[in-house]
Order: sequence, then structure tokens, then C-alpha cells
Amino acid sequence: GGAVINGKIAERRDFKYQVLLKLQNDEFSGVCSGAIIDEIHIVTAWHCVWDMEPNHIEVVVGSLEQTNDPNATSYGVSDRRLHESRSCNPGELRCYDIAILT
Repeated sequence: GGAVINGKIAERRDFKYQVLLKLQNDEFSGVCSGAIIDEIHIVTAWHCVWDMEPNHIEVVVGSLEQTNDPNATSYGVSDRRLHESRSCNPGELRCYDIAILT
């Protein structure tokens, strides 16, 4: 299966700043997405990583699939910074659902 953007099969170059985050600890296994800010920083959603230690987060770059993409490169995470004012209660107009991974 390939990725689709605007009804057309997407090429890797079409989403070069997008990353896959693989999350796994003793209680949870899942995925989220993020975006490359620069060579060492990824921005993602606070709700994806708030309860994950950095060593339980894997950043996958260049993947069209969630598993076993031979063209993908994986990186570990050494630090996770969560927005200190995170507030996303139902009905709130403003939400600081942001985190930075290094």
C-alpha cells in the first residue's frame, strides 16, 4: 500500500518533513506523527508523548509504511520537552498540545 495525497500516489519527496513516531513501553504500543524542525528537533503533539520516556520513542524518517520499510531510517530520542501550560479540556478554545523531541 502506498500513501495518497490529493487523490494521487505520493512520493517520498512529497512529505519529506513528516516523521513516524513509534511509541512503546510496558503498558502501551502505538504510533503518532511529527514534523522535522531541524537536524535534531521534532515537533509533535503533547498527548502523543506525555507519558513516554525518551528511550521509549523511536523516530522513523523516510517511511511510507508503519513497519519494515527498507528505505526508512530510525533514530532514538534523548530528550522530550512538554509544553508546561498544556491544557486541553473539553470546550477549551486554546490548547497547548505541543512537545519537542531531541
